[in-house]
Amino acid sequence: MRFNNIQVLRIFAAVGVVVFHLGCHGPALIGIGSPRLKFPLFAGFPVPLFFAVSGFVLTQAIQTASPGRFLLARFLRLYPGYWLALAGMLLLMRLRVFTEHHRWMSYFTNWTTVTLWPAGEGRVLYFLSVEWSLVYEVFLSVSVAALSLGRRRSIPVLAFLWLSAIVLKIVVWPEAFSEQFPRWSTIGLSALNAPFLLGVISFALRKADIRWAMLVAPIVLTSLALGSTVLMSLEQVWLCWGVAGAGAVWLAVKLPQLADRNVLVRLGDCTYGLFLFHAPLLFAVLYPASRLGGYGRVEVLWLAAAVAIVGGLLFGRMEAALHSRLRPIAKKPLPHLSAKRFIRLMQRAKS
Repeated sequence: MRFNNIQVLRIFAAVGVVVFHLGCHGPALIGIGSPRLKFPLFAGFPVPLFFAVSGFVLTQAIQTASPGRFLLARFLRLYPGYWLALAGMLLLMRLRVFTEHHRWMSYFTNWTTVTLWPAGEGRVLYFLSVEWSLVYEVFLSVSVAALSLGRRRSIPVLAFLWLSAIVLKIVVWPEAFSEQFPRWSTIGLSALNAPFLLGVISFALRKADIRWAMLVAPIVLTSLALGSTVLMSLEQVWLCWGVAGAGAVWLAVKLPQLADRNVLVRLGDCTYGLFLFHAPLLFAVLYPASRLGGYGRVEVLWLAAAVAIVGGLLFGRMEAALHSRLRPIAKKPLPHLSAKRFIRLMQRAKS
């Protein structure tokens, strides 16, 4: 079953990421911005919300798919769009749309950039400003497949135990392992996994009575307020936002669903592309504007926002069309290679 209300959460999260990056790059490139664009609700909550949505959606998807088919579907969902966005960004860099420094940086792309391998900070170059979150998405997709090797009903229980280990780590060893650019040796206990795991738990609670919304809604608002206004560590903030994100997902599932034709529902299919390609579009406006006399002009800032959102959604529509063509591959029967056939193939190779 598809929950259309979740599409609205995706739109909110994607636009929030655009607003945050506008608040970061506007002052740096054209000398103008607004502190409101860096408000924590925009600056931090969108990505935890994305993770919570992924936790719910991936747990739902693994219920009816084998681990291998699930991973193939996740590969087709994450990588083709990312590679397309990366190719577009590298093209803009080599055409000198940004700076000469960017052109030279484009030649240092390597396999860790292409594969989203968790190599750690300083060991890989990223260009789209969002790759770190995709590294976690890939890791968590593999983790869901691994957790499903037993009984699928036990996935939320295992997620709760994993979350408990992270909370214990935060208490005993605060600020350890919670790196934005993780390594394989640290990513498992990163507090940045917490929203995803809470999203998995929200899937287990999806059939709870709607009357629990009277309790869940205040928890969501309180968690947002704590994460946005109270001075806490990054790990504690991500726990708060994880609770808020998982609660928002639960409410979106329990409330009456929007129609398939609703504009927000249809735009929700384009949010992955918007998430991927908004930063290159922002740069494509801000860098030339800074060279052509647009420094300090607020209209340039809003032009960049419009280009990033509209252009990002158009890119997202193209990415969604690509994915719709690739998605049937994950539903085709996977080839079965028996031991006898494997031996025959090896004998033919030797001959």
